[in-house]
Amino acid sequence: MKFIFGSLVALFGFCFLSCDSSDTEGISGMDLLNDVTGHWVGTNQTAFGFFDWFTFDFRPISGSHTHSIYEGGTNQNIITSFFIANFEGTKQVMARNGGWLGNQYRATYYVLDKAETTNMGKYYRLVDAVGGHKRSYMELRFEQDTFLFDAYKDNSGSLDEAIHHMGFKGVNVNPSFADKAIQTFDFPTQDIEVDFAQAFDVLIDNDSALFLEESADPFPKSDHGHLSDLRINIERSTEIPNSRLLLYVSSEPIIDADLNVDFIALDTKVVKTISVAPEEVQYILTYLHPDDYYITMFEDRDGNFFPSAGDFTSFSQLQAVPPESFGSMQLIVDKKL
Repeated sequence: MKFIFGSLVALFGFCFLSCDSSDTEGISGMDLLNDVTGHWVGTNQTAFGFFDWFTFDFRPISGSHTHSIYEGGTNQNIITSFFIANFEGTKQVMARNGGWLGNQYRATYYVLDKAETTNMGKYYRLVDAVGGHKRSYMELRFEQDTFLFDAYKDNSGSLDEAIHHMGFKGVNVNPSFADKAIQTFDFPTQDIEVDFAQAFDVLIDNDSALFLEESADPFPKSDHGHLSDLRINIERSTEIPNSRLLLYVSSEPIIDADLNVDFIALDTKVVKTISVAPEEVQYILTYLHPDDYYITMFEDRDGNFFPSAGDFTSFSQLQAVPPESFGSMQLIVDKKL
């Protein structure tokens, strides 16, 4: 298992021979909201190389919006969400991809243009809401129990041909993670999550529904309900004052009070893997789904992405995260494995 830390590019999709289909509710492709929701664990082929462990944790945050975030570190995150929007005078399935890469904010919006069923399963494509598939697009396939999520982007800016940037392949290891939110919101509904009637009239790039300032984003974090933040105050052993730490968020404990490491939980119950810089005395988790989590932080001395012999670590500490809260907790990284 190799975890991803640092910058990644935006997430986009793949196509298949099939017949067009529309959902019984009347919104084309609305089944995507149901199909993508879950805790998907698998591999990811990216422009930065192959990673043999990656996760998407899609859960509803309203009746018509399912959300996931990859959070690699401070100002290093990728947000992907799917929702119902008013766009071009009708209800449509759309997506938001964005977040921070260093000091650069970005958010791009996509609209579903294909929803198909084949003998292999289901296929969805969402394209840049302004530039279309030649600018960037996502392809999502659901084949039996496998989720394939591919991303394509035009690097040249000439709208000639989008190239592959990401290819995730995984299974829904923990669909129950989303159950409480599904029940809370009676998810999915046909409600309009956001109105994009005039959202793309003024753009920095006439060929893309792209925003590089949060103040200009038509659907910023402040408009997302249900999600929470959690500040983690960090106390380190005096023996590791300058070490980078790894922060894992999971549904079950990774390291118990006797310093036993649960390697099965590492593979199947982790929803966030985050790199914490040596100078950081606190870390703020953002866009956090409400839940009860175990928070673990350790020094990965041998660089294997596991808590292992010689690493300094904290215990896995249980933390409740209510909806729309900004909580705080302390982790002490002073136990040696």
